[in-house]
Amino acid sequence: MAEQTSSDNSVSILRVVHNRPAISIPSGACDCHVHVFGPTERFPYCASRAYTPAPALVEDLMEHQRILGLDRVVVVQASVYGSDNRCTLDAIARIGSGARGVAVIDEQTSLAELETLARSGISGIRLNLAAASADATAALRALKHANEVATQFGWHIQVFAPIEVVQALRHELKKLDVPLVLDHFAGVHASAGVKSEGFKALLGLLAGGNCHVKVSAPYLVSEQPSQEEVAPLLFGLVSAAPERLLWGSNWPHPLGGIGDITRGPVSMFREIDDGAALQRLAHWLEDDALFNRILVDNPAALYGFNNPA
Repeated sequence: MAEQTSSDNSVSILRVVHNRPAISIPSGACDCHVHVFGPTERFPYCASRAYTPAPALVEDLMEHQRILGLDRVVVVQASVYGSDNRCTLDAIARIGSGARGVAVIDEQTSLAELETLARSGISGIRLNLAAASADATAALRALKHANEVATQFGWHIQVFAPIEVVQALRHELKKLDVPLVLDHFAGVHASAGVKSEGFKALLGLLAGGNCHVKVSAPYLVSEQPSQEEVAPLLFGLVSAAPERLLWGSNWPHPLGGIGDITRGPVSMFREIDDGAALQRLAHWLEDDALFNRILVDNPAALYGFNNPA
């Protein structure tokens, strides 16, 4: 559980200190990418999970929102739960109208389950295609099924994959009938820069008018402690499609991506100060209107925050 400091300018959540941003956070600002883990007594992890995260409860998330000054949040189904979305739905219900969710489904997910998701604040389907290069047929089948379901329910499709997979699937991604959201800078390698073939492929998807990119978790695409090499990627994305960029923290920063993490029976979280991350984004953008657009306007349009959940 979160432990608030006496100054109220910072808070320790899951043993990680988050400082209140020393900038103005606009009303209606949204964190478009967080996860909730547990309590495992109610929401057990699936047996096939790749790792076992420590608990990160909805109460912790709400304190995280408070210290950052955020009014809205998108809870993304974590891979450790497979297609059992109960933890995500519980978090949305407890947070209320300021929350939306992105679910994981498969071909066994029933129509009744899908209808429950739709009534409960789900606005998208997440596909983890990180291993798609190993099984392209399965990836295409999952993409086709997700497109059919998302079209039926008016959802978007959110893809987590390295840029090499995005490149390989770019023609299929362009054909989607629903909005596409690419996680974490679309997995572009920051060190390769904006002239890389991967970034050019991403710009091609953005040019289609249906692709959104989360400028989230820069530590997943950069090995630099400062992550300054990510800034040119951000500038390139802003030039291409400022109306389709979203910000997400990736709280509580679970195991994954580049970096040294202690692997044990229970995986702890990266020590990321999300207040500092928000300040860095504002510093990179140097444009209050654009900052507001990415934090407020774009997520409101995509996730339907102007409409009842």
